[in-house]
Amino acid sequence: MGASGLRRSVLAVPGSSDKMIAKAKGLPADAIFLDLEDAVAPIAKVEARARIVDALNSDGWGDQLKVMRVNDWTT
Repeated sequence: MGASGLRRSVLAVPGSSDKMIAKAKGLPADAIFLDLEDAVAPIAKVEARARIVDALNSDGWGDQLKVMRVNDWTT
């Protein structure tokens, strides 16, 4: 699917969960939404940011679009 193609399915995944991020790689969703905002407790945000960077730099994502939702600059 090209960058401008329609998405039939988008999977939201909390950035604080290694297990859920790893599982998302193998699922047939058109896009993976890595969430750092509501799905992550304030105390866990720094660790979740590092976890998402590591995950995005790893192999196994296939053709899925990867999207990350972040908090505003004050968090």
